Amino acid sequence: MIRRLSPISAAFVVAMMMAAASAQDALEASARTVIGPNVLLADGAQAMLNGDWERGIQLTQLGLAVTHSREDRAAALSNLCAGYGALKNYVRALESCNESLELLDSNWRTWQNRAAANLGLGRIEESLKDIQRGLELNPQSSELKKTLAIARDREQVERERLKDLVES
Repeated sequence: MIRRLSPISAAFVVAMMMAAASAQDALEASARTVIGPNVLLADGAQAMLNGDWERGIQLTQLGLAVTHSREDRAAALSNLCAGYGALKNYVRALESCNESLELLDSNWRTWQNRAAANLGLGRIEESLKDIQRGLELNPQSSELKKTLAIARDREQVERERLKDLVES
């Protein structure tokens, strides 16, 4: 039996893929440092890429405990956001994204992840604001554009629902 992803689930798949790419960018950057890459963060990102969300989250949390670089911490927290979102723990996802953005607000992938978490919570306006900020940072992002289309569809459904309520 083929199970079709709902728009929210599809948004998290996109967000997860972007978070994994963000982790890879951070790992490549940390590989150029004297200390070297954080193996726990790398393994956590790989586990999430493989769909092992719980293991990925656990490894990423362990890696965060020994990571001091602001950029690495921000990327890891963004990955946690995507991981929690994939597990439909949208509140924890938002907490992780917010922490990431406090450290570094210029990563469009984190804005993508937060937009998806907000969609998961039914916060369409907040999601649209996150997408807008992400598009300011990366106007060519096809992932953000896909999430924007999902958010606009959800917005339209909400408008129609309200209209039906008013008319009934």
